[in-house]
Amino acid sequence: MEKITILLADDQLLVRAGIRALLESQPGHQVVAECENGPDAVAAIGTLKPSVAVLDIAMPGMSGIEVAQRVRGFDPDIKILVLSGIERQEVVEQALAAGVNGYMLKDFALAELQLALETVLRNGRFLSPRLQERLISRMLEGGAAAAVSLTARQTEILRLVASGRSTKEVARELDISPKTVEFHRAQLMEKLGVHDVTGLTRYAMQNGLVH
Repeated sequence: MEKITILLADDQLLVRAGIRALLESQPGHQVVAECENGPDAVAAIGTLKPSVAVLDIAMPGMSGIEVAQRVRGFDPDIKILVLSGIERQEVVEQALAAGVNGYMLKDFALAELQLALETVLRNGRFLSPRLQERLISRMLEGGAAAAVSLTARQTEILRLVASGRSTKEVARELDISPKTVEFHRAQLMEKLGVHDVTGLTRYAMQNGLVH
């Protein structure tokens, strides 16, 4: 069984210790580094290249969102899971737009942490159940979107993009060029009336294309 290596970044020592104990209680999971601020996290991720980076949002020097943005600049493939007590919708959306693969609230159960890690390692996206409920409620309050007709290719690209795949990964999976992926993604944004990957993800979740 291949070992799952994890970098843990949180400015609170006791929180790190508790989360580390939970993570390492799982077979095959190893925490290879702990960081107490954003810049250290970026440096350690670049050096150690862990399977998953588990990041807090509020950290000294650089927020978890800024860390994700920096890391995506040099490593589009590493899995990033936010573990935060902040549940404001705009922060969650900013994190997703920065390229994180999952967002968990800190009042989690061990089973939820296991599910989150399994999901992001399978190239999926994970949101804590409470965040999912709020996202759905917000959509319903805004009124159901008018039905939009998508081609089979557009639907497949939407599903893959919303699942956290990079442009190169989508292109490789569908055996098309990255330029073609970008063209279809731009068409999807125009057709669905959204402006970023977060909007595409929200639409895909609302319509049952990703979970």
